[in-house]
Amino acid sequence: MKTFLRSLSLFLLAQVLLLHASYAAVAAPKAHLSQIPLGTRWFSVSMNGERTGFSNLTIEAVPDGYRLSAEGSVKMLVLGFSREASSLESYQVARDLTLTSFTASQTIDGSPMQVSGERTARGVKVTVETAGNRKEKLLKTKEPVYPMTALNLLPLLRGTLPGKSIRVTVLDIEAVKLKKVTIRVIGREPLPTGGSAIHLRNDLYPFVDNDVWVDEAGNTVRESVRDDLIVTEAEDGASAARFIAESAVAKRDLVLDFSLVRVATPIDRPAAVRRLVIELAALPSGFTLPVGAGQTVVRGDDGRAVVTVDRGAVTAMKANGVQDYSAYLQETGRILPNSGEIRGLLPEIIGNEQASRVKVERLVRWVATNIGEAVTDSYSPHETLATRKGNCQSHARLYASLARAAGIPTRFVSGLVYVAGKGFLYHSWAESFAGEWLAVDPTFGQVPADATHIKLVEGDSPEEMAAIAGIVGKITARVVEQGY
Repeated sequence: MKTFLRSLSLFLLAQVLLLHASYAAVAAPKAHLSQIPLGTRWFSVSMNGERTGFSNLTIEAVPDGYRLSAEGSVKMLVLGFSREASSLESYQVARDLTLTSFTASQTIDGSPMQVSGERTARGVKVTVETAGNRKEKLLKTKEPVYPMTALNLLPLLRGTLPGKSIRVTVLDIEAVKLKKVTIRVIGREPLPTGGSAIHLRNDLYPFVDNDVWVDEAGNTVRESVRDDLIVTEAEDGASAARFIAESAVAKRDLVLDFSLVRVATPIDRPAAVRRLVIELAALPSGFTLPVGAGQTVVRGDDGRAVVTVDRGAVTAMKANGVQDYSAYLQETGRILPNSGEIRGLLPEIIGNEQASRVKVERLVRWVATNIGEAVTDSYSPHETLATRKGNCQSHARLYASLARAAGIPTRFVSGLVYVAGKGFLYHSWAESFAGEWLAVDPTFGQVPADATHIKLVEGDSPEEMAAIAGIVGKITARVVEQGY
């Protein structure tokens, strides 16, 4: 049973990543591509009608060929067992899509594995690293080898005459072996949404049908495994970004391994850390890290930044006269300081207290004590109050609503927080101005929040939160200094 479930989880991950390359012009049943389409495509993954993951594929032109970069994360519940898998893969291919070199990082049920290799005259030379172990092996072959991410492109390059079959050798990086795969062109079929698409099928996993439909514009529209048990559908980048950002911050299992930022140096008592210096790497060039509430940033020009969080630092902005904090007192779509229900709670929580710092402490303590934790997000503070549970975003929105209602300028922030035994996970908390900007965590009941809270974005709107999607699964971190 264990072997079957592991194989199934790996199959599901491969299915998420392998069929996302076909998105160029297809004008007739005998469609033929003259060149490889470039760009990024996003896909949602569902099982039995419930969303369980995401994936994307980016194709870039490089000297002598192309780079195919795929990433994805899924969680499936099969026969009562939960299987989680995430992957980051990059393949260098020649103009005809034959493999030249590759690197991949996979995490299956919390166990990471690094695989890299290159094509040689004798086959594919592969290096596998797992739990500190390093092994090399040669997969012998004289035939051309293709990455799984190229499977859909091959029929489009060679023509899609109905009934045509293509048999190729592909690299299975998880099993670390080569396998033969046959891709068949079924023909042109109508789409439920209108128009038609070219239907392809492959036998990568013989015990199920692996089907994909490519529309008139060449987009992979839909994929189906085992009569819609698992469905992958194209989605726009903005929707995908919102899903990834919200799922990462909510710590949903389906992206947990994918979003986890591991560090070599453990932080044994994160709640007690008062000063933390951490180096972040692989940051996008246009990504701006916010400062304030004890956080300072020194940005390099190579995608690196040194972030210092000092909970002993005074961060009040006293220069340049009186500051305007009115923006942090206003109502937004999901922060509701003007609500009668929200305002009605203030006498119970803060009474006649006038000191801002004491108000903040009482409000944080009340939210942490009275709102339980849940995986799902309560989008409205009213819903959070009704159910008395929610994830970190729910806690932060309710706290921000109460604090603003009490006249305390407060902003909703999100970023990374250290979880003992794991690493840094995405999280949301708040910052309130009480003589100085003060980071507080109404989920953990911390005033101030411990110094492992690394702020990445400010704001609670979907657009502001979506900025996180650009770094989830990409950035790395190194602990430089920790103080208590």
